[in-house]
Amino acid sequence: MARYDYVEKAVKVSRREFLGLVGVAGAIMWTGAYVATDLVQDRTKYIKMRAQGIYKDDAKAEIRQSHNNKAVQDVYAKFAQNPLSHLAEELFHTKYVNRTQLG
Repeated sequence: MARYDYVEKAVKVSRREFLGLVGVAGAIMWTGAYVATDLVQDRTKYIKMRAQGIYKDDAKAEIRQSHNNKAVQDVYAKFAQNPLSHLAEELFHTKYVNRTQLG
């Protein structure tokens, strides 16, 4: 049977050094978490501001319903037949995503 005389090098870290390293690691992790939450809050703020701007523009608009828009009526007349055709459903209709719970 082989006999190995391997001795690990002892790593000597004093209590003060250990606490210093743990403190630095904690500060780095806290800073990263702070930056990440700050980015999420900024993103939410910008989304809400954009939504308010869209609603304000919509309130000022002369034509507020898409089916009364002349350009959309021309597309239906020339291309998509009528508002409830299969092609019109594929081209114009989107899926609703509830974004009211952003923040």
